[in-house]
Amino acid sequence: MKVASFYDIDDIRYEDVEKPRIKEREILIRVKVCGLCGTDVSKMREKTVATPAVLGHEVAGDIAELGEGVEGLEVGERVVVSHHLPCFTCRYCRHGSYSQCESFKKTNIIPGGFAEYIRVLPPGVEKSTFKIPDNLSYEEASFTETVACCLRAIKRCKIQLGDTVMIVGAGSVGLLHLQLALLSGASRVVISDLVDSRLNFALKLGAEMAVNPGKDSVEKIAREVNEADIVIVAVGNINALAQSLNFVSRGGKIMFFAECPHNSVLKLAPNLVYHSEVTLLGSYSSTPSEQRAALELIEKGKIKVKELITHRFKLNKLSEALALAMEVRSSLKIMIEI
Repeated sequence: MKVASFYDIDDIRYEDVEKPRIKEREILIRVKVCGLCGTDVSKMREKTVATPAVLGHEVAGDIAELGEGVEGLEVGERVVVSHHLPCFTCRYCRHGSYSQCESFKKTNIIPGGFAEYIRVLPPGVEKSTFKIPDNLSYEEASFTETVACCLRAIKRCKIQLGDTVMIVGAGSVGLLHLQLALLSGASRVVISDLVDSRLNFALKLGAEMAVNPGKDSVEKIAREVNEADIVIVAVGNINALAQSLNFVSRGGKIMFFAECPHNSVLKLAPNLVYHSEVTLLGSYSSTPSEQRAALELIEKGKIKVKELITHRFKLNKLSEALALAMEVRSSLKIMIEI
């Protein structure tokens, strides 16, 4: 089968590898589409994974083979599947930090979503493989993983009715947070980005205010925001994180929801946490409960996802897709067609 393998920075190879062989209670999926995620971009931009590696995890496709003992699924069914799965019983899971679970870190789809076929291990088959509703395309369904990650972050923020939420970064993830914040009861959502076209789109999706920190000072933006109860930083930029400290209200929360470059350091006045009682939060990935809820939100049209797709590339053009994503200009969600 064909895969797009990451070997090194600026070295992605379209090559042949052996098709995975499934075992008992496993399934083989013929991948149709795989979204290009910001974490994929970060890993290939900075080479933070062992290589060669087949990345990609926002997967939708058809069941090609069923292992012995698989129940409730049939060959030919359209499905989405998650790439990580916690054990739900360890100390981390008991405290709700599912992404810190050792089982979560070890489970994955094999070899990765940028491939013609993937092998799904028994836990993933049993707990995180979901049938795609008839009214959804493969592309729409592939957003399940991304929406689920955003949904978990929103849940951790505990937005209350009437809250002001500020979202830093109006890429596809920021725009999903915008929609989820409104669904969660926020009465006012402000969004910031350096790209005006993204800000205009955010206004169409329901943002009350869109600001560009490249044109206005942090002080001016802070005055206009007038203290946000929740600030969600949806861009992996240390300067954006630093600026977010100026926008949060006393007693508010700041959600870190993007991977910064390795060895990034944030300078923080500790009294912001002590005197002002500001809570700093992080959220990484999701669980099957958020994945199922995310798929239902997409199915019912509560979350707009199709409108976020700006570019499509074939699997053998992954290098070009990556280069476009790194420009952070004209693209939102990039889909890789397998």
